[in-house]
Amino acid sequence: MAIELTESVEAVHTGDLIEYSPDRQVRKKMMQSKTVVTELVCYEPGQFTKPHIHPVQDEIFFCVEGTGAITFTDDDKEDIPISRGSVVFVPAGVRHGVATDEGSRLVLMFTKGPGLPNLNREKKPAVA
Repeated sequence: MAIELTESVEAVHTGDLIEYSPDRQVRKKMMQSKTVVTELVCYEPGQFTKPHIHPVQDEIFFCVEGTGAITFTDDDKEDIPISRGSVVFVPAGVRHGVATDEGSRLVLMFTKGPGLPNLNREKKPAVA
């Protein structure tokens, strides 16, 4: 589902978006402009985000509540423990993931930029 571009001043309270599911993490789109996108992710204990890479997007994580870690698969990077109030910057091209601590729910807000991939790429006409 695509999120509409946020084109004016807007405020969202994270507490209104927090929702958990025993089946999988819950992701809520918050805001997106042409330069950044912000989402909220809610994890039950034991849930995680697999390691992945954003080739052109820097990412900033803010821990709203709970405990866990921003994880790294590169040998030269240590996992970074997070708790309420933690902020972690992950530059583009760095493989990372998220893990919850045992017995703790975790709520993360993250912002990535640029928000829209391939913004400067020309759209190709549809083939009939």
